[in-house]
Amino acid sequence: MAESPPLVQRTFETYRWKDTYNINYRVEGPVDGKPILLVHGFGANVNHFRYQFPLLVDEGYRVYAIDLLGFGASDKPSEVEYCIELWGELLSDFIRSQSNETPKRWVIAGNSIGGLCSLLVSATIPEFIRGCVLFNCAGCMSFRYEMLPFLLRPVVYLVQKVVLKGPLGKAFFNNFKTRENVESILKQQGVYRDQSNVNDELLEILLAPSGDKGAEDVFLKVFGGPPGPTPESILPNVKCPILALWGDNDPWTPVDRGMHPGVNFGKYNDKFTLVTLPNTGHCPHDERPELCHEFLLPWLLNIDNAFVPAV
Repeated sequence: MAESPPLVQRTFETYRWKDTYNINYRVEGPVDGKPILLVHGFGANVNHFRYQFPLLVDEGYRVYAIDLLGFGASDKPSEVEYCIELWGELLSDFIRSQSNETPKRWVIAGNSIGGLCSLLVSATIPEFIRGCVLFNCAGCMSFRYEMLPFLLRPVVYLVQKVVLKGPLGKAFFNNFKTRENVESILKQQGVYRDQSNVNDELLEILLAPSGDKGAEDVFLKVFGGPPGPTPESILPNVKCPILALWGDNDPWTPVDRGMHPGVNFGKYNDKFTLVTLPNTGHCPHDERPELCHEFLLPWLLNIDNAFVPAV
């Protein structure tokens, strides 16, 4: 039986980073529109913003989304040490490169680790950024040992540095990437509280890149990699307005508890605005896009009207 044609297009434009790596990105909207860069979370890609592209383009924005190095249709080199700082450098370089075409200030918006990367970029190149949006925000890329219970630290270290680097790592990846497992994580673990958008298209978006050469190495390296900077350490250095649209039932990065709760972010930055979205999980932009857009569009209009370049 012939295989069914893919539901989604994976490859779009190519950005050549450091004259070495091919980075996949998608861009739509008028060339003279105000630019917005969308940054996915762990295991996702440009198509996880399937609902943001049509709406933001219709509003006149120039909309970009990028596959981080190691994900989506971007290169997946096994020799790279993956970390938040690496992706922050990639995103900053990409914005600089595209600003020759679009000499305007950008809004950068990210989900999960994409949110953490967006904060880092906002602090690193403030002269290019007019606003930052967090669709929930990760507190780290991987476990932060000093914040774990003392007795758990050697267990986590053993898993990261020994188990995932041996034969069990391959078995872990192969089990993780099955359709049954990914669908179970999205539904049964509460990643999507409203499961209306957990469909064949979403599963293809998330699963297709796992068959690429290098995907296993990237997956295991990220799991075993450094945690990176905390959002609390970055927030005081962000000069632009920040909007957080945060699901109130996120099982992975809860807004009101855990190591890096979003309810405390305003203590570190007086331009931070938090909107909690009821009965919503870890990926609010995809789970409840209409609700996100109710808050996002007026906020974008407000900062566009009030924007003063960073000094």
